[in-house]
Amino acid sequence: MNKLIIMPLVEDIRHFQNGGQNRATNNESNQIREDILATILYVDDEYLNHPEFGSLWTTIREKFSTSLNTLCDEPFKKIIIKQKGGMSFNYDFLVTFLGQLDEATNTRNIVKEVKLEFKHNNSNVLDLAQFLELFDKDCKTKFGICEVSYAEFFYDTYLDQYLQLEEGIIEPKPAKEVYLKNVYDIKYKHPFFKNMYETKSNKTKEKRKLATDSISAYLQEFSQSFKFEKISEKIKQSQTDKAFLLWDCENFHIQELEVEDIQILGIKANSLRDSYFDLTLANFEYDLRVRLNWGNNACVANPRWKFTFIQHL
Repeated sequence: MNKLIIMPLVEDIRHFQNGGQNRATNNESNQIREDILATILYVDDEYLNHPEFGSLWTTIREKFSTSLNTLCDEPFKKIIIKQKGGMSFNYDFLVTFLGQLDEATNTRNIVKEVKLEFKHNNSNVLDLAQFLELFDKDCKTKFGICEVSYAEFFYDTYLDQYLQLEEGIIEPKPAKEVYLKNVYDIKYKHPFFKNMYETKSNKTKEKRKLATDSISAYLQEFSQSFKFEKISEKIKQSQTDKAFLLWDCENFHIQELEVEDIQILGIKANSLRDSYFDLTLANFEYDLRVRLNWGNNACVANPRWKFTFIQHL
């Protein structure tokens, strides 16, 4: 399903000038930027002729259009941008290049389609915090990367240590299947997780250490048994026919990755750390870092895997 088109406020264009990554407002600012890119080719003249912000709208639109044009080598007459986004898509926009209008059918043929992922305040994919993010549960049940999820390991081995550490937890420890069903819910609807969220600010140093210790122990025990061919399959599925649109607060940069023949050779020697390990890749220009962390509050909610490109060493 395509996302509802949101027309931005004329002053929202200022978000492209701000390179700061304030975590409290970053998600909202990124959403505004994406809404602008989804509509900027079609905005009314009131945006482009605005006395204060018109020149900025015009400049960014021209730079955006120029960057899009580099994605299609064949002649085209029109560009359609559909906003996607979310972890289910792994890209932010579907850009469709259309040919000449057929007056008999009132339709245009599709010349090319490109999945486009937008990243703000970046100029190179190597500088991204991640290019792919997967829920820990999906790495086991959906993609078959691991036989034991980190959340399972944490429940079996470390959750009792957390409960001993946090005296404010008065809700009973749930059964394992209940825990695994709710540990990915960042709205904390289950009483046990709501209780954990309400007490998350207590002993934060100790909780962060427990999170680090548990991730390190999990990777030490299970990383050698991960099915790396499943990781390469997911990379191919999510990154093929996809381009990165990188905005460095002055210019757009396009990077297209050739992932069709990518192969994972194994874990790099001496690369295993407390929260990540590195993989050597063949038939690709970069290597890969696999990081495991808690997306929302250490030891409380949303364990996830994050994948980052790194330089060959």
